[in-house]
Amino acid sequence: MRILAAVLGSPIAHSKSPVLHRAAFAALNLASSEYSRYEIGADELEEFLDSHPDHTGFSLTMPLKDRLVTLAAERGWTVDETAALTTAGNTLVRRSGEMQVANTDVEGIVRAIAPHGESGPSAAGGAGAGRATVLGAGATAASALVACRDLGIAHVDFRVRNPDRARRVLDLAERIGLTASVGDLTRIGPSSIVISTLPAEAAPDPIWDDSFAPGAIALDVAYAADSTFLAAAAAHGLRPVAGTAMLVEQAVAQFEMFLAAARADDPTTTESLPAADDLTARVTAAMYAALEGPPARAQD
Repeated sequence: MRILAAVLGSPIAHSKSPVLHRAAFAALNLASSEYSRYEIGADELEEFLDSHPDHTGFSLTMPLKDRLVTLAAERGWTVDETAALTTAGNTLVRRSGEMQVANTDVEGIVRAIAPHGESGPSAAGGAGAGRATVLGAGATAASALVACRDLGIAHVDFRVRNPDRARRVLDLAERIGLTASVGDLTRIGPSSIVISTLPAEAAPDPIWDDSFAPGAIALDVAYAADSTFLAAAAAHGLRPVAGTAMLVEQAVAQFEMFLAAARADDPTTTESLPAADDLTARVTAAMYAALEGPPARAQD
């Protein structure tokens, strides 16, 4: 069995996806599998996909996530709930001749946060119970919103620089049965979960409320080495979760899709793989370990 995959986007040299997926191949002894990277703009995506029919699948980053869902609608490809709700896709697989689009960022956020909750982030009592605060209102904020629903959150407060840009996430909140509000980036109120979807260089310096309940969690989607956002969250008693957790967990979910597609296309494979739970644990451990090693070369 062979997985042929790649990450697409622009700029792409900084992407850690090759490091993560190659580590998964090594952990499962998939020696013939390959994972590459390609610098692709949104207007080049359709032609590129047509000219690479042998690939099992692709990881997609900016600026391709919205374009992938639009292209899927034009071509009648299967779009899962996560990609349909967020109108953004970061994963494309070819499985049994069919094209499937997903947004594993949602599952990545859930998997990153869930282990740090006691009985679930929304179960903690006190100020902010059942509420989340999301910094930003773009595509990743939409993924964070759906993840909050899956984590049992009932209300999301979006903190943004320009309230006019929040319409996308406010409409989505209504569609998935959550209430939502919008405020500026000057203050973060009591919440069970606080998620920053802003780039590291755009991190704000807001005033944090002093009444966060024990067990509140903060996730910084940006995976910079030093997060001023997480440092401030920890100083106010929140449990900090680094962006590398989401990065790895979304890649694990993505790898599982690649593997399932490769298996479906090669049902006679004789390769012995671990059972599902052990496989996921092995891949996850390998990906986290890979991030501690030397960085990938820019030309990979």
